Amino acid sequence: MSENVPEEVLQLRAARAEVEGVKADLEAARTRQAALEADIESLLAKQREARKKRQQAVLAADAAGVPRLRISKEVGMQRSNVYKLLEGASDES
Repeated sequence: MSENVPEEVLQLRAARAEVEGVKADLEAARTRQAALEADIESLLAKQREARKKRQQAVLAADAAGVPRLRISKEVGMQRSNVYKLLEGASDES
């Protein structure tokens, strides 16, 4: 039952298969991208929370009289950023 299919029809089928394959790959990539974006949002929220905890620790250390140079070294921040953080906290009070 061999069907004699014209070459043009075979080319149409091949083109359709190629487009559908790319479409499926694109959809899979979009699904992965959405998952990555969700992961990024989650990590950004964790980062914000960690920074709040770091700020509280810096403020507590400063209030306890720990030298600011040591605070900056222990927390891994530049001294200027520690000073800005402390100045910003005093402005909010």
